[in-house]
Amino acid sequence: MIEANPRNWIFLSSYAKFLKEVRKDYLKAEEYCGRAVLVSPNDGNVLAMYAELVWMIHKDSSHAESYFNRAVAAAPDDCYVQASYAWFLWDAEEDEDEEEKRHKGEVLEPQTS
Repeated sequence: MIEANPRNWIFLSSYAKFLKEVRKDYLKAEEYCGRAVLVSPNDGNVLAMYAELVWMIHKDSSHAESYFNRAVAAAPDDCYVQASYAWFLWDAEEDEDEEEKRHKGEVLEPQTS
């Protein structure tokens, strides 16, 4: 179906969602979702799903946040977009806190020769 309609963002995003949620194939889901974003760059749900995948796979907070910002701008009243962005902010903050604790632990541990 996708091969016959390679620029159909509904097929691309639906398949990406299937890969993400059912197959747990996040890399392939990112590929198809990225293609959907290129075809439909103002779809808040597609942008939010792509941002989630970027965060889950790469832990690239600035890249993910830029897509979340685009998603919120495109669909400010969409509860899925808002919930996804909230999840990201929560998860990214926890990740930062853990990294900060690890860094402080490395600095505070005495050096042994």
